[in-house]
Amino acid sequence: MKEKQIYSSEEEFLKDYDSNKFDKPSVTNDLIIFTTENMEEENIRKVPRKGMQVLLVKRDEYPEKGKWAIPGGFVHINESLEDGATRKLKEETGMDNVYMEQLYTFGETNRDSRTRVISIGNIALISKENINYNKSNKNMESMWFWINKKILNKVNSEDYIINIYELSLISEDGNIEIKYEITEKIEKNILKRKNEIYNNILGKDELAFDHYKILDYAIDRIRNKVEYTPIALNLLPRLFTVKELQNVYEAIMGREILNFRRKMGDMIIETDEIIEGKPFRPAKMFKYNEEYEHNF
Repeated sequence: MKEKQIYSSEEEFLKDYDSNKFDKPSVTNDLIIFTTENMEEENIRKVPRKGMQVLLVKRDEYPEKGKWAIPGGFVHINESLEDGATRKLKEETGMDNVYMEQLYTFGETNRDSRTRVISIGNIALISKENINYNKSNKNMESMWFWINKKILNKVNSEDYIINIYELSLISEDGNIEIKYEITEKIEKNILKRKNEIYNNILGKDELAFDHYKILDYAIDRIRNKVEYTPIALNLLPRLFTVKELQNVYEAIMGREILNFRRKMGDMIIETDEIIEGKPFRPAKMFKYNEEYEHNF
């Protein structure tokens, strides 16, 4: 057995340290860029409903060439994870002063055929009119996809709760449709351990790598956080109507929200300004209450 080296200082230890002692996985930042967009209404006098969209890029090289993917890239050795995510966001959208947060670390050993790749998911919420995306790679095709997750069935057994969802993505031009069925099995105990199985139910188009899982996690995170934080306001201008805010919330949640104004409580406050020049009647304008604090 090799005798263990004894060092008298950290400087001496670092000078002798072999950085190749352990394998080095690659690390990427994946950017889940969410926005909302007006949906077509037959009655132009109505405030248009909104749907939620996510930006995807079509991979132009192997692996997974030709598949749609979440935009992202490898983290440089001399930058932090946060700096790397900010850099990629600016490359994709032309913006860097936007709401963004880390979602989760995805590190299954076989998720990338090239090598061991650990991906940090990052969620960004951006108002669409401010985006000038795909600046860094003019050859890579980008497209907005309508995204929604809805429950199809729920089974309540003695030991588990089993939820079956549909995750759907439809390109803005309507030509591409990708759907996954998600079977979620949750233990009935204090740990609430959860297992998910993903199945491509259309079979034609699919997302690259495990990006269906990343999008699923991202939707759940956003839907959870809008219930106790003001993050949805990142998708609106500073002043907005209650109906506009409700449309954004319903786009995120994928369902109608009853008694919306009451649920907002003092998160928003009324202003003296009135919206005019619209096909619908003037409405009172609101803004975020900067004194708002969520109380459990």
